[in-house]
Amino acid sequence: MRRLGLSSLCFLLACGGGSSTPDAGDAAPADANSVDASPTDAAPMDASAPDAARPTCNSGLGELPPDVVTLSRADETGTTDLSEQSFSIDVDGSTLALAEQDLYEAVRFSIDRPARVLGFGVRWGSLDAAPAADAELRAGVYPDFGHNGFDFWRWDPFADLSRCASDARADEWIDYVLPSPVVVTQPGLLYVAHERVGTDAPAFRFDQTPADSCDAFAACSSSINLFRAGAGSFTGTTFPFQYDYEVRLYVQYTEDAPTDLVFRELPDSTLGNRVAFGDYDGDGFDDFVTAGPKLMRGAGDGTFTDVTAASGIGAMGVSGSGVWGDYDNDGCLDLFVFAESMTQADALLHANCDGTFTDVTAASGIGDLQSYEDCGDAANVHAPTPAAAFADLDADGLVDLYVGNFICWGRGSFYSDQVWHNEGDGTFSDWSGTHGFSDARTPSRSVAPADADGDGDIDILVGNYRLVKNLYFRGIGGGEFLEEGRRSGLEGHADARGGVDYFGHTIGVAWGDLDNDGDLDVVEANLAHPRFFDFSDKTRVLLNDGRGHFLDTSGDWSTPASDAGLRYQETHSSPVLADFDADGNLDLVITEVYDGRPTDFYWGSGDGRFRLDVLHSGITTTNGWGAAASDWDNDGDMDLAATTLFENQRAGAHFLELRVVGDVASNRYGLGATVTLTVGGVSVLRHVSGGSGQGCQDSATLHFGLGDSTRVDSIRVTFIGGGEVRYAGPFDADQRLWLYESGRAAVGWSEPPVGAP
Repeated sequence: MRRLGLSSLCFLLACGGGSSTPDAGDAAPADANSVDASPTDAAPMDASAPDAARPTCNSGLGELPPDVVTLSRADETGTTDLSEQSFSIDVDGSTLALAEQDLYEAVRFSIDRPARVLGFGVRWGSLDAAPAADAELRAGVYPDFGHNGFDFWRWDPFADLSRCASDARADEWIDYVLPSPVVVTQPGLLYVAHERVGTDAPAFRFDQTPADSCDAFAACSSSINLFRAGAGSFTGTTFPFQYDYEVRLYVQYTEDAPTDLVFRELPDSTLGNRVAFGDYDGDGFDDFVTAGPKLMRGAGDGTFTDVTAASGIGAMGVSGSGVWGDYDNDGCLDLFVFAESMTQADALLHANCDGTFTDVTAASGIGDLQSYEDCGDAANVHAPTPAAAFADLDADGLVDLYVGNFICWGRGSFYSDQVWHNEGDGTFSDWSGTHGFSDARTPSRSVAPADADGDGDIDILVGNYRLVKNLYFRGIGGGEFLEEGRRSGLEGHADARGGVDYFGHTIGVAWGDLDNDGDLDVVEANLAHPRFFDFSDKTRVLLNDGRGHFLDTSGDWSTPASDAGLRYQETHSSPVLADFDADGNLDLVITEVYDGRPTDFYWGSGDGRFRLDVLHSGITTTNGWGAAASDWDNDGDMDLAATTLFENQRAGAHFLELRVVGDVASNRYGLGATVTLTVGGVSVLRHVSGGSGQGCQDSATLHFGLGDSTRVDSIRVTFIGGGEVRYAGPFDADQRLWLYESGRAAVGWSEPPVGAP
């Protein structure tokens, strides 16, 4: 008996249906709709309808137009089917012969532009030589389920069709024509699949040229789906199949690939898995640090120069990614380097104000040595850090550090976060587990500070992985915090299974005013495996009610689409919020991890909902991790970094850019400040980020899209530790303002000298 190995695409229980997975529920979801494909002229048939309600055995009979495009991977060099093979797999300690299992056979098709799906063709095996007159060969077109390449939404097919078995011949193609085309409006996946029940049941034939491995997303497009007996929800085992089923898809493309893309990928701009923007040399153009660390200096024309060696960072022996903050308020950006490593230390690098840095970690007192978890090796003395953020925790005008620590994968154990308080003399004291911060060991993956409740004190949202609740530390003044994840609604939705509350796999979070009501909302990006779909958090869009409570507008996710407009992708990673078309509404980018998973792009509607538009985004990133936004070329639109650099090509709308400067009681870099801009009686809010996503940081230069407006009436800034400052307008659009805590306002792409208008 030949055993098929499960692909590494199943990493981290993505394919598991075994004892490690909690029971996923009793009732099958219903009424699913695809976000990017829909049937027209007729409702999709209900696959669960009784046989008597189904059409005759030739419901898929019809004529295809002559201009149909055929999509197929099968090489037709000789075929076989499961009944003729001795394939087996090991599941939950049992060896299963596939030919004896009830299962689905499926083929994935990728549609890269608008199209109409007209039908499909199948080459069947295991056919009865003398079928009954009404014997059916059933197969259907199904929506995608998570973009993992092998799972589909089986409960609500776009079309579930039959052909009479008497019309089929072994090794010959038989076509199925949809009564109404499936209209595809956005690039994505769909499947042709059938359920094989019984050892003698018909099966898709497959070619005899195996792929060496299905580890790469594009290597295999066929899959086998076994569902746990008696379970109505999506549990069981599915995996890519190393052979190609003899299945074709018939489409008509209705549009050419668009040329009016939002972003243009910059050549030779590959980044690491995290990125943080900051103008470290003060020339008015954002620079960035990415994993390495690698420091890239922006020239303002969309090009960047590697200055890691020239800055002195290259010779320091530090490792990891970084976030920016001016911890000594000298006007020069310092850098905290954090390593997601158990053998590499975190580091604090002081800016010398001449483009170079000095490692001051030892003198600062900051360290991440720990002795409670060596993860199986005595050399593992450091806590692995995937995210950190600068924030003024006690509103004393000095930025402090929150350091999120992660996991020992081999043991499934976690590390404690660290909190470092800035003493103002170059040293930091350890506030970990004090002042209301938790000393629990949690799998932290993101740290996002913001004045979420608008009271002038900083709050911190920590995104946790491994189905662990998120933590929300609300600042109550004087450097004290309350953990209010549950009360606020930010910890996630608790789903109790076996006496344990399960939440989500949160990777990245991002704050922003999504509904333009003057307070900060948040997006929590959750990786959610299909096997966990019933009980683990999917990506959540949470709107602030203005009283410290956040309402998830996603709905119940009873289909692979949320009420907020997001489509379900299994591996959501880091969200980025920015107004990419300058219409005044925040738009959304969400990266996806694992090979072949695309980055999603959404237009914001200004009411907390989003509209998918990957067709026009121009974002080519797959297997993306961290991401961040900046107007690095100072042309008035927000650009994007997501594993590579993407220049915004949308032009025409007006804008205003703002830099806030603490020059009285607040930190000089303005971290944590919220800015409200009023135009024609409408107010728009933005905030200065000390960290977001998964260890990333957006530009401190705040971008406000103004649409057709050419003037701003007034501006209000709330500084952390400095209170509210108002700036009377009007202010002309299409420029950058520098707003000082002392009340001064100045114009310039770089910081103007004192006394400049």
